[in-house]
Amino acid sequence: MDPWVVLLGWALAIPVIALAIFRLDRRVDERTVPFMAILAAGIFVAQMLNFPVGGGTTGHLIGATLAVVLLGLNGAIVVMTAILVIQCLVFGDGGLTALGLNLLNMAVIAPLVAYGVLRALKGHEGAAVPVASWASVFLASLACGLMLSASYVISDGAFGIIGSVAIPAMAGWHAVIAIGEAVITSGVVLFLKRVAPEMLEINGPEEAGA
Repeated sequence: MDPWVVLLGWALAIPVIALAIFRLDRRVDERTVPFMAILAAGIFVAQMLNFPVGGGTTGHLIGATLAVVLLGLNGAIVVMTAILVIQCLVFGDGGLTALGLNLLNMAVIAPLVAYGVLRALKGHEGAAVPVASWASVFLASLACGLMLSASYVISDGAFGIIGSVAIPAMAGWHAVIAIGEAVITSGVVLFLKRVAPEMLEINGPEEAGA
């Protein structure tokens, strides 16, 4: 990635994450923290299943919608941040230079999109979760493709990937991957709604942590 794009990623991601941590700290209790850790572990494993999608890029599930449904917006941002930091520092997934952009795409954009769709489709429970899941993955991947393309243009080809390759590779393939995420997330939410509806934060009084 071009250094200017890297800096922009950090500049946009850090304030949102800091605000989420501040807001979450005001309402989290000792029972929530272990649940956040368990959820983070599950999403972590799902994200580690990477496969090539062309153009030198890879695809994987994100899990942001499930995190929003179970923890609210702020909790989802914090959990996704923890997952990505551990992946970077312990497993070298993406590396430090890409961490800010990964945080922006998967810890900020994906949860915000999921939260927005869930709120917009409130009252249409059959569509809300699958649409939010699909949209969060697709738009986060589209943002990544645009970042790769911007890096290529800014650096005259020294960094990034040309847009005609990066955008279709990321957005096109993730449009399909997002269907899988929608099916998995919807199945988990439906199961929890039957056995433990109190776990679904999106139905709680604080409207998903807003």
